[in-house]
Amino acid sequence: MEKNVKKSQTLGHKIKARYIVDIVLWLAVAIPTLFLFLQGRPYEDGFFCDDRRLSYPYKPDTISTTELILAGCLTAIAVIIFTEVLNYLDKKCRRPCQPVDEITYCIKSCGVFLVGFVILELVVEVVKNQMGILRPNFFAVCKPKFNQTLCPGYISDYTCTGNDYGENTLRQSRQSFPSGHSAFSMYIATFFCIYIQARLQIKFSRILKIFLQSGLIFSSLLCGIGRVTDNKHHPSDVIAGFILGITVAVFVCKTAGRNIFNLSCENDNDLSTKSLTESRDCCCYSDQTSEAEPQTPSPLLPNEYIQRLNSGLDTLTPSLKPVPSKNTQQLSIQVKPIRHLEDF
Repeated sequence: MEKNVKKSQTLGHKIKARYIVDIVLWLAVAIPTLFLFLQGRPYEDGFFCDDRRLSYPYKPDTISTTELILAGCLTAIAVIIFTEVLNYLDKKCRRPCQPVDEITYCIKSCGVFLVGFVILELVVEVVKNQMGILRPNFFAVCKPKFNQTLCPGYISDYTCTGNDYGENTLRQSRQSFPSGHSAFSMYIATFFCIYIQARLQIKFSRILKIFLQSGLIFSSLLCGIGRVTDNKHHPSDVIAGFILGITVAVFVCKTAGRNIFNLSCENDNDLSTKSLTESRDCCCYSDQTSEAEPQTPSPLLPNEYIQRLNSGLDTLTPSLKPVPSKNTQQLSIQVKPIRHLEDF
């Protein structure tokens, strides 16, 4: 008894230590990412003085970075709650779910989401600062001063004189590729499409799941289009952001979230071979009996006998030969000819 208590305590300490290590590692990546986002210095690239792609006027953000992060967090919470409510209302579970398992599943899913979020932002900030691609409104924000006699050639020696929109906006005017808004919005959409596909197990509707997933993707596309119409990004920046968001979401779900998102998807072939099974629907377990009735194998006839029947020959049913005995009487069997297999 004491050994079992010690083992359980040791296991509990190991689990706590593992969570502590994961949190420390997450912070070790998140803090540098935050520094790059706030204080990163992008590469100062040059431009062609007659480049029309950089001559768009400045417009305020339709959705700011703060609003996007807040909307993403609210979307995550809303999707999780809505999914759990639908699972609870559905009549699929034959006995009550375990609340501890539900909460654990949701917490682990949020942890995987945060891991992917940090990886995504780290990649976005590193690429932005290393490439230094100019935004479409660069001329309106920077108002570069350079030698006009060099036009229409490439200008690498210039000075930004514009300070109308603040130093932070001037720094961000060199961080066009890839689009952080597009990457983050598509990451949220893809991640929770996978979450809904694995977690939402309902019977009362077949199209609700796909409508929810389509709504997430559509919202992400609107966010990316808005970045183009606000003159913040080139179309190529938005497309690259979409691809990056999808890639990171699939990557974290296949690696860090592999054991989580596979819990509610068991092999149907394995279930069909058992008479009593425990199938997993979300975190709910239900004992199901196989609906298929066991089939008894039909007796096989000898090959020669079947060939004679198929060939249409007159054949006789097998006769019984009783064993003679002193205490038994002779048995007489009436033999009937068979001409077709259907008569058998």
